[in-house]
Amino acid sequence: MSYKYGRRPPKNAPALFLKSFLRSTVPPHPTSEDYLATLSNWQMLGNDVAGDCNAVAWANLRRLTTATLSSEYYPTQAQVWQFYETQNPQFEPNGTVQTNGPGSGADQGMDVQTGLEYLEANGGPDGVKAVAFAKVDQSDSAQVDAALAIFGGLWLGITVLDANQQQFANDQAWTDVSGSPIDGGHAILAGGYTPDVTFITWAQETRFAPSFWSGSTGGTPLVEEAWVVIWPEHLGSREFLQGIDLQQLAADYLDLTGNALILPTLGKPTLSKDR
Repeated sequence: MSYKYGRRPPKNAPALFLKSFLRSTVPPHPTSEDYLATLSNWQMLGNDVAGDCNAVAWANLRRLTTATLSSEYYPTQAQVWQFYETQNPQFEPNGTVQTNGPGSGADQGMDVQTGLEYLEANGGPDGVKAVAFAKVDQSDSAQVDAALAIFGGLWLGITVLDANQQQFANDQAWTDVSGSPIDGGHAILAGGYTPDVTFITWAQETRFAPSFWSGSTGGTPLVEEAWVVIWPEHLGSREFLQGIDLQQLAADYLDLTGNALILPTLGKPTLSKDR
């Protein structure tokens, strides 16, 4: 099986920070929970031939969010390519490595934050706009657990070591292996803490051991980026309304963008499925 990467280095543009609008009292949540475990048949969605891991992370997150909070919808391969092409406009999935197809010069991966900005401004190929998105401090385990408990998933930008490929093949938790060379930059969906953080990559669920989560290579954390996305579905979630200070979120959004935060109409708060 061929596995591809595709995460570009982060641009580190100004962004919202979850910590600023996270309530001091996070809704009660289990000390161990795997939101991904209720779903099966995850799809590769092109990441075996092209560097579209970030677009796949979007599709997987939309599936998890809709399955948990409304009616499950898994974006299609065509929609994944459509999102991928927002940063690779010359890419043609049916092209060749010699022209503009997978593996060619038109297949250049994606920057996570730029993709999130696009989803907020324009919406995804599924027709759903992100309300907002925010950085999570991946070094703060309590904040990570709270983010997962409130949102169900984290959009991660990581660095994969060569040794992690073998661990993946052996169904082992990924660890920080000293001296192992870098294999690639990757974007994935995390969706649980058991206490290892569980995640989806290359159509399979696996997990990070604590050493990977806190590890680094060349002075850069292996888990380099962590983001939460506020989707319209979250606004009817009791976990979200209990865990997020909407007034502070709106103030932070105005400070960052100069625009008022527009929230879709809130429905009656409900508990997320299977929570």
